[in-house]
Amino acid sequence: MTAKVFGEGLNRVGVREIVPDVFWLTHCLGDLAKDIYADYFALLPNPEAYVSDRVVDYPFSAFLFRDERSCLIDTIGPAQRESVMAALDYVLGARPLDYVWISHVELPHAGNTPAIQQRHPNVQLVTMRGGDHYALHGLEGALLMAPGDSLPLGRHTLETVDALFVDHGLSQWAFERTTGLMFAADWGHNLHAPARGECFLFLDEMVAHGYTDEQFLEDVKVNAWYQFPWLAWADPAELAAAVDGLFARYAVKIFAASHGNIIRRDMQRYLPLLREGMCQAASMPFPLVV
Repeated sequence: MTAKVFGEGLNRVGVREIVPDVFWLTHCLGDLAKDIYADYFALLPNPEAYVSDRVVDYPFSAFLFRDERSCLIDTIGPAQRESVMAALDYVLGARPLDYVWISHVELPHAGNTPAIQQRHPNVQLVTMRGGDHYALHGLEGALLMAPGDSLPLGRHTLETVDALFVDHGLSQWAFERTTGLMFAADWGHNLHAPARGECFLFLDEMVAHGYTDEQFLEDVKVNAWYQFPWLAWADPAELAAAVDGLFARYAVKIFAASHGNIIRRDMQRYLPLLREGMCQAASMPFPLVV
């Protein structure tokens, strides 16, 4: 099944069904990526890896469970608002949206929350328990979840996962046991190349287009290096143990990162690459960290 696409350019959002009643909403810049992300990739320690036909896009994603009660994990950013709302209408039809699960309060993750609340006035916000800045971020009355807490939707149940790798306070991940879907927010994302036709593809489809394990490892490494500067103080051995511990606790079959392509097959193939990517990232120089 190809993606159902709404909007164009900066507003372009595609929708794909990962498994029955679980949907991936993701934005892709396509040809605009080479201009918009040029400065970002110039900051990486290996910018030469992201040139030529591997000019890549850095997408924002959300995940929608359509069940007896529906739940949207994250909202994508305000620049994609019109297409996000159209995508929700496309998947939900006349059904209401019951929950918006916010992984953390950054614009690419939570920026469309006010618009969704206007369209679905009875929606319940879900966020991480702890801290005292809920009023500041418009989260008064949110359902506060602690690691291990569950949110039943019907055939699916979302469990709050204590985020291993965070770039913002009050971050939460989610695991759904029926499908084995792990939502890991800003961790573990690869990148896709629009010029290679990789927009809106699952990772196994990218592999069919020539994407390699080596490129996946490189993407995970450099994006972790950029996203998590606290890795300058991290012990690679402890990072590896944390990754192994996570996958020992959860039977992950589908890996859903906010800024990457969905791993829906061969999860055991990618576990050592995710682990090694974090270890390599922690071993890289961090020139802006003193």
